Amino acid sequence: MTSADHVLSCSWSIKATLPSRLVAAVFALIYGTALASLPILLFQDRENYLVYADESLAILLRYAERGVLPLITNEPVWLLINSALGAVLVPADVLRVLIFVSATIVAYRVLRADARNAFWLLLFLLLPQIVKNHIVHLRQGVAIAVFLLGWFSRRKTWWIAALAVTPLIHASFFFILLLVAISALSRWSRLGPDVRLSAFASLGLGLGWSLGVIASILGARQAEVYSFTAADVSGLGFLFWASILVLMIMQGKSFLRQHTLEVAIICFYLSTYFLVEVAARIFESGLILVLLACLHLTSWRKWTALGGIAGFGVIQWVPRFAQPVWGF
Repeated sequence: MTSADHVLSCSWSIKATLPSRLVAAVFALIYGTALASLPILLFQDRENYLVYADESLAILLRYAERGVLPLITNEPVWLLINSALGAVLVPADVLRVLIFVSATIVAYRVLRADARNAFWLLLFLLLPQIVKNHIVHLRQGVAIAVFLLGWFSRRKTWWIAALAVTPLIHASFFFILLLVAISALSRWSRLGPDVRLSAFASLGLGLGWSLGVIASILGARQAEVYSFTAADVSGLGFLFWASILVLMIMQGKSFLRQHTLEVAIICFYLSTYFLVEVAARIFESGLILVLLACLHLTSWRKWTALGGIAGFGVIQWVPRFAQPVWGF
């Protein structure tokens, strides 16, 4: 190929990617605007978020007085973001900015993940577990947005920095980063899939039994919010995601190696499902990666997984339509 041909080829490649980027950006802006435009006080926990928007600096200073560990484990970057926005905006507008920015970033990164599966990417964004992070769990939504910015970055320094800051926005990412590290270590050491699955499940069981004690020792606010006891759950989520894990295992060793983190996230969730009530919150921080991994399944496994996800979403949405503000 001549230099001229190479330039033409690059130019065509750039032009070919522009429409998908533009479409993704437009849909992401619509998604973020729609969620940010919903009434501020209509949904759960909004009063607490208004307090954060107004008093974050004072809260941050209180944690700092208790020591370094309580400061680190109580999401100081989240408090700093709120403090900075609260210095120039009224509390209600702080919430709208947080919702708009985080939801737009998440939507854009998801829609850019695999243009060939645009329908499924849009469906993922409409799942209750995804929408909830920009309606109810705003702090978690911001952390997920930062995580995805780093995860899909080609710059190693930005990848490291973005991931490192996420647990300082939402504490669930302490566990996600632990799984990232262990997943990388297991790939480096070339452990077999069965050993990896056992290791991830063992980690979940160990942390599930001791999470309350750990939170109390570190001075995390969650020690006062959660009981860290067996969750009151139906078991439906366990059965569904266990079936997704089975499909991933059936895909073979190559898939399991390429998607070690996603498999680890599911294993950790399943092993803590009946032990602590925060299992779902931790799982939701890595859910988008799990959903995207399902797109890389092949043949009947892919369609079984995606059909199951769509059906599971419908099952979750239908009862919500009869509830005020969709149960949020």
